[in-house]
Amino acid sequence: MKAISEYDYLSLSQNFEARIWEACGGGPIVAAMIAAERLGAKQARILKYANTGDVTGDRSRVVGYGAVALLRTENRSAAADSFSLSPTEKEALILLAKMSVETAVRDKILYEPKAADFPNFLEERGVFVTLKERGDLRGCIGLTTAGKPLYLAVRDAATYAALRDPRFPPVNAKELPQLAYQISVLTPFHRVLNTSEIRIGRDGLLLIQGRNEGIFLPQVPTEQGWDRTTYLEELGEKAGLSRQAWHEETTDIFAFSAIVFGEQKTLEP
Repeated sequence: MKAISEYDYLSLSQNFEARIWEACGGGPIVAAMIAAERLGAKQARILKYANTGDVTGDRSRVVGYGAVALLRTENRSAAADSFSLSPTEKEALILLAKMSVETAVRDKILYEPKAADFPNFLEERGVFVTLKERGDLRGCIGLTTAGKPLYLAVRDAATYAALRDPRFPPVNAKELPQLAYQISVLTPFHRVLNTSEIRIGRDGLLLIQGRNEGIFLPQVPTEQGWDRTTYLEELGEKAGLSRQAWHEETTDIFAFSAIVFGEQKTLEP
């Protein structure tokens, strides 16, 4: 219901397919949201949600029911932009990423963080963790699907960035003091209906064609000095497709933004 309220049918579809979430008629829910979007809908308003426990009092096993209105409007659902993190929360997530990487590298085990200290950490969010060493990229892995609580998504993404990025060898213990961490917490994905509306510096992009996918975080085109066309062309290449893939009818492009924060390491001579 939260994903629906954010008009995030991409997360709905991916989580239904992976059986992380379930809903009776999950496919038709996604199809209805896509069809409504093409008719001008950009907002979803939850009219009512309840479950059988509200009637019987027995909440050990329930069936939920929801009523939602899909609204034609110029603006996206406000629910999609309401998430934020305080400086204290950001600092805690950076520390969590560090502990996750150091535990995985030194002890060869998955870090088990204590229960989340902040309510926001229990929100299911997509997230990327970027590792840099002496200013150079050392690993970057993300979980695009909002299928895990934020603190566990950061734990997993940090661990994978250190050990499983196919572009780099696994991080070793000697490198740990040199690593700088950056976290990008993603907003919900929304289909790009007009590529002229893409804004460099604001929009990250996900391109999907069949089983091919490519994604760039919002900060990438700014760092690379790309214009909008180059951004889309590079995205096609990253997905393993042609530079003109973004023109093709079988291609879907989704935009998102991110809360980006991290640390800077002083470069040693």
